[in-house]
Amino acid sequence: MTGHHPDLAQRKREFEETVRNFRKAVLFDYDLTAVQHVLAPGFVDHFAPPWDPPSRDGVAHRFDHANQVLTTRKVEVLVSVCEADILAQAILLHFEHTGPFMGIPATGRRFEIGGSNTFRFEDGRIAEHWGVFDVAKIPDLLAGEPGAAGGWSSMWDREEIGTAGKG
Repeated sequence: MTGHHPDLAQRKREFEETVRNFRKAVLFDYDLTAVQHVLAPGFVDHFAPPWDPPSRDGVAHRFDHANQVLTTRKVEVLVSVCEADILAQAILLHFEHTGPFMGIPATGRRFEIGGSNTFRFEDGRIAEHWGVFDVAKIPDLLAGEPGAAGGWSSMWDREEIGTAGKG
């Protein structure tokens, strides 16, 4: 990262503040202009699905879509580690299902998923992002019960679900 940083602790605080402000803007305030301000022009999102560009435009599109179906209630940072120009965080996202998602109409259910974000900074802006989130369980959390229509577990017999890992 260019520019002088007095120490790693100060750099970590600056990176965390940038990410906290970015999350507040896009998840709570629905201010997608933050994408252009916080992410570097050549930003690359390594978390982007194959059908969506890994650029700032793709990030704006994904947050816009997510905000239409999920209301973010809280973001908990469980662990935050900084090394050089990298900030890595384990997080817990708290959502409310407020719009249709994967064929499941809004349920109003609140749920949480864990994940991790890793950011590389350049000149005070986020230049790259890697993410891993437990999104595969969302359909089951929204379906309300194992095997309910729309959930992943609906692919298995209810008896199999109840006996998984036993015996």
